[in-house]
Amino acid sequence: MNFTSQETHYIRIKRILSLFFQLTKTHLSFIDSTLHLVTSDGLFLDSKKVDTFFYKKSPSLFFPLITNDQFNGMFIASKNNIPVSATSLHQDALQNISTSVLDAYYQKIAILSPLTKEDLEKGGQLLNLLTSGFSARIDPDVHKFKPSIDLDGNEGINNIDIALSYIEQNIDQKLTLVNVSKNSYLSPAYLSRLFKEYFKINFSNYIRTRKIALAQKQLISTDEPIDKISKSIGFARANYFNKVFKETTNLTPLQFRKRYNGAKKVYTIPRELEWNENLSVYAVSHHFFQKQGVILKEQSINGYPCIMSIDGLSSLNNANGWIYLIDGVQPQILPSETYVKDKSVIQWIYVNI
Repeated sequence: MNFTSQETHYIRIKRILSLFFQLTKTHLSFIDSTLHLVTSDGLFLDSKKVDTFFYKKSPSLFFPLITNDQFNGMFIASKNNIPVSATSLHQDALQNISTSVLDAYYQKIAILSPLTKEDLEKGGQLLNLLTSGFSARIDPDVHKFKPSIDLDGNEGINNIDIALSYIEQNIDQKLTLVNVSKNSYLSPAYLSRLFKEYFKINFSNYIRTRKIALAQKQLISTDEPIDKISKSIGFARANYFNKVFKETTNLTPLQFRKRYNGAKKVYTIPRELEWNENLSVYAVSHHFFQKQGVILKEQSINGYPCIMSIDGLSSLNNANGWIYLIDGVQPQILPSETYVKDKSVIQWIYVNI
């Protein structure tokens, strides 16, 4: 199905730009196949304005929009606002938003991997992709984004990834900077610096928050005594566990258990390298559930996307519903308005309301 008018087309595109900014705090523009430019400020028909967007000094990423197997246009983002490690998350977010906005008009909607200006300039034909009647039937791997930073060869990223894997596999054990660095073949000082550089998080705070999240899951999904839970996650003394738990969550373990008693399901999303200051809890969660093959149902509330059902458990009744915690605390704002830049863990809990 085609747009009934170009005006409707541009209104829908502008809607995508707005929703994407709400989720990621990243501004997008859009150039269609007729060289018209759509920004948050409106529609521009001047070809000189389009040229400015292609040739501006700041580096850009171009996400091709494919509808019904045909090139429709490209979303444009500043490369400085999207870290290389987070491009797949941004692509997924743009895919999900575009599908929700455009699925009434097209049977097939796809966002291809981003291109750089250098990719578009190959062969001296900067606008060739726009003017050649590009078809998505070509192998999409041809247009895979080639990052300016080689992730596989980036020593810091590889090292912190090894450390994260070790932590995830041993989160219920006693974890210190010394034993994690030893098992990651790093020096303690270097590992500490990596956490601060990549995550803006102190190593010990990260471990503490991850352990408290594990304790929270056990508190509401089992009847185990609190002292037994504290020992099972690596705390030698229950009174110290209680102190750390309250400092982290503003509740004692017993208060937390009572508040969320009867929870039927808990999903825990640990920190990943892709998390950054421009990504919302909603965007990260959507990406996580998609990777896990978990079915979501969503709904727009006052213009904000909300998760209403996860794996068949719905919030659309008066008795139960989904809430989320970030670093052990339940925020009072929507997940699309909460950002993950210096956070350690997200939890989705299906509770009695």
